[in-house]
Amino acid sequence: MLEKIPSRDSALENTSYARSTFDPSLHSGQADSRLTLLVSRFSFLVSRLSILFIISFIFLWLHILDDAIITNEPAWYGITILEFLLYCAVVYAIVPPLGVWLARRGSVWGLLIVLAYAFQAIYGAGLNHIKHLLSDFSGSRFLPTLLGMFGVQITDIRGYGFWTVMMGMAGLGVTPPHQHILASTLIAFVNVGLNLALIVLTALALYTWWQLRPDRFSSWKNQLVAERSADE
Repeated sequence: MLEKIPSRDSALENTSYARSTFDPSLHSGQADSRLTLLVSRFSFLVSRLSILFIISFIFLWLHILDDAIITNEPAWYGITILEFLLYCAVVYAIVPPLGVWLARRGSVWGLLIVLAYAFQAIYGAGLNHIKHLLSDFSGSRFLPTLLGMFGVQITDIRGYGFWTVMMGMAGLGVTPPHQHILASTLIAFVNVGLNLALIVLTALALYTWWQLRPDRFSSWKNQLVAERSADE
């Protein structure tokens, strides 16, 4: 499903990946060594976050299936289980995998999509579940609070189909009090750990991408040349 990221030895000269993402004019001396190191680091981070994304994606769907079948969340929204699964697939099965595909090609937009996915998954499939164990069924209060500043109050979110599920994911409305089985709780804690690691890896990949920007790397190379000239 995912294409192979260029290896450290070939990333600079033998692939369109390096040619399309990084400045080939920097391939000389110490600048070349630094570029090689950064390309290698970026490739390593993106390959690891790709693997972590797949594992996170699997556990996310275990959580979704638990919500649909065990917790019977679709009944809260006035939709069927099939509709609930379809709407979740529209949200999670198209854009996040596309983000990974783009990230593996050096796209910052892909990394940002993966980061947004990880934040949504760590809350929706992890932290929110833990809140329920503490008898807090209020959901996320960020968006409701933000809308409240503009005088918008949303309470009953039922009856809007796909948008009902979207509003539920955004923390709008109130979740009815309910209980979870032990297996679903274990999945929730795994989701927190997986997506926390995914957030860290993606943030590191974003920082490395920023270091590899042609204008920033050219600035570093010019500074190196200036320092050598001063020494001479």
